[in-house]
Amino acid sequence: MKRVMVLSVLFLWGLFSGCIKYPVVGSYYNKEVLIGTADHRVFGGTSYFQVDGRSRKVHCEGDSYATYAPLFTLSGAGYGGEGELKCSDGINFKVRWESLSWGTGYGVGKDQHGDRITFVYGMEQGEAEDFLQKGLPAILKASR
Repeated sequence: MKRVMVLSVLFLWGLFSGCIKYPVVGSYYNKEVLIGTADHRVFGGTSYFQVDGRSRKVHCEGDSYATYAPLFTLSGAGYGGEGELKCSDGINFKVRWESLSWGTGYGVGKDQHGDRITFVYGMEQGEAEDFLQKGLPAILKASR
């Protein structure tokens, strides 16, 4: 209940300010844990991602934009987009994301060497790490 209230306040504040900030948790090479934020520009349909690695101290940032909107949704699920993350170690990721609700979603991408990045946004860290380990693999397997 507390999470719903916090997300509701953030959503309303973001709606009136034109920008909503979501937490981001991800995995880089399936080893490096990434923590950061996504600033969603509500009126522009774009987002700015910024994440930092815990152990290697790598910093990645970039923009994304919406490429798909469902015809009708009450839950907010099904929106999609793509973007690029540029990292301080010279690696660049092309990423795709999809919303799970009005405030949560996941993304996957590959770098120029074929290595993968995965991330979720809008979830608390524990919930995000659980989703990355259990929920995301099931979604990716079902979409093949």
